[in-house]
Amino acid sequence: MINKLIIGMDGGGTKTRVMVKERLDGETLFDQNFGMSNYNNINVEGLRPVFREVYEELENCFGERLQDAILVLGSAGVDRPKDVEIYLTALRESGFTCRLEVVNDAEIALVGGNGDRKDALMIAGTGSIVVGVNSNGKIVRSGGWGGLISDEGSGFQIGRLAIAAVMQEYDKVISPTSFTDQLLAHFQLSSPEDFMDLLYVEDTLPVDKIASCTPIILEAWIQGDQAANTIVEGELEKLVRLVVGISRQMGTETFRLSVAGSLLTKSSKYFGVLKDKLSVVLPQVEIATPLHDPVFGAIIIGAQIQVNIN
Repeated sequence: MINKLIIGMDGGGTKTRVMVKERLDGETLFDQNFGMSNYNNINVEGLRPVFREVYEELENCFGERLQDAILVLGSAGVDRPKDVEIYLTALRESGFTCRLEVVNDAEIALVGGNGDRKDALMIAGTGSIVVGVNSNGKIVRSGGWGGLISDEGSGFQIGRLAIAAVMQEYDKVISPTSFTDQLLAHFQLSSPEDFMDLLYVEDTLPVDKIASCTPIILEAWIQGDQAANTIVEGELEKLVRLVVGISRQMGTETFRLSVAGSLLTKSSKYFGVLKDKLSVVLPQVEIATPLHDPVFGAIIIGAQIQVNIN
């Protein structure tokens, strides 16, 4: 008997990675990147062209087998039933008639990071979120409610606070920072007043653009800049509080916490200080790098669905 195809999709704000396998320990039959598929970035109408391209590529490779496949999509912004329905509708309208499952991208990252639906995961990149699995097997979350009210310890928050510090320096509220000129050059601005055009002229907040200056602030923090230290240390404390929140929801202080996101995987200093702070508050938590990529987490979920079907 031929196994069903398992299609894992990791839909993000910059790209959508698609992987196909027949079983977890089998060979990878397809692994390709496509355009972004976060409807918060490209609107609902923007989903269909991306999913249609994915469908056509998969149909060319697998033909009629695609109709009997299991597809698991993990995407940012899938927080409510209406979000799930938006993605399901877009997938169906793009040609997919197979079994479809849509979850938050943090869920596939958690499953991939820990090898199963267990323990916890922290993501800190442009945004941030901590997710875990409680004693009832339910996914619980702490943070990740968007930059205006949440995303603690993220690149967006660090960048936003850095720009605020530049404006405070400009108003003589705080002492000069070491990163003001670097930020102006990074954003190609001639004066701090020009940040108003960057932040407020467009209809939506330029989250990715604001987060892009984070490496400058992290370097200033490492070099001992007072304003950068206040910003970064404060955001690290907030990340710790998110983990405390997830621990309470999980009902345990003993679990594996895999980490993902550019702030934790590309800045050894940021990751190291976070580990030190967490070890004081939650010493029994094991902080570790992910076992697998998020797209493989989607494959794991698909394989579990396959077992339940059989």
